[in-house]
Amino acid sequence: MNQCNLIIDIGNTFIKLAVYQNQNLKYVVSKRKVLVGDIKKLNKKYGFKHAVLSTVRLNNPQFVQHLSKNYHLLILSHKTKLPIVNNYGTPKTLGLDRLAGVVGAHLKYPKKKVLLVDMGTCIKYDYIDDNGIYLGGNIAPGLEMRLESMHVMTSKLPRVKRSKKNELLGNSTTKALQNGAVLGIKCEIEGFIKTLTKKKGKIKVILTGGDAEYFGEMIESKIFVIPNLVLSGLNEILLFNLDKNPS
Repeated sequence: MNQCNLIIDIGNTFIKLAVYQNQNLKYVVSKRKVLVGDIKKLNKKYGFKHAVLSTVRLNNPQFVQHLSKNYHLLILSHKTKLPIVNNYGTPKTLGLDRLAGVVGAHLKYPKKKVLLVDMGTCIKYDYIDDNGIYLGGNIAPGLEMRLESMHVMTSKLPRVKRSKKNELLGNSTTKALQNGAVLGIKCEIEGFIKTLTKKKGKIKVILTGGDAEYFGEMIESKIFVIPNLVLSGLNEILLFNLDKNPS
């Protein structure tokens, strides 16, 4: 089977479109807005019949109606059949991007314990064991959220931009804010890896999301940066459901 599949991941800020042929990524783009014409152009080139959609927004864009009418569309939810075991205590509240990311992590290392760190608006830590059982994780503020909140929730602290030139001690308020956010996240990630490894044993660590490469260069622990892990997880969920219900 060499058919192509359309993968759509609607985040808080951007919409990612991808095309996979089996498990091979053929195309990916990130946009703020997607139109029906964009879908039609992609289909003219790749000829997909199946699509999967994950969205964190309550109001789906208009092109979802087009997808439902013209393709076999799988809309990811807590009820969707998965190639992993989901032991999350409140599956209805679990972010679909977290769920897809964990599936992607298990696909990458199917017989390994994996910690996935998804670095976007929020930082999501998710752990799946070597038996393919998802056990949960943590959520923390992302970099831009930390920088912005220190300005918004105080009367005098300025709004600052991120910086890679971080020394251990900032000698100005701007540098101190940058250090507190950037180095704080670095130490947080490294500390959590150390704590989880001590409790669970040897683990693989994957960084994904918009800030993965930015922090990947700083983390002293052994990590793997895989930018499109959520997309590959969505594709794997679609393939799993197509095998269960071929059409």
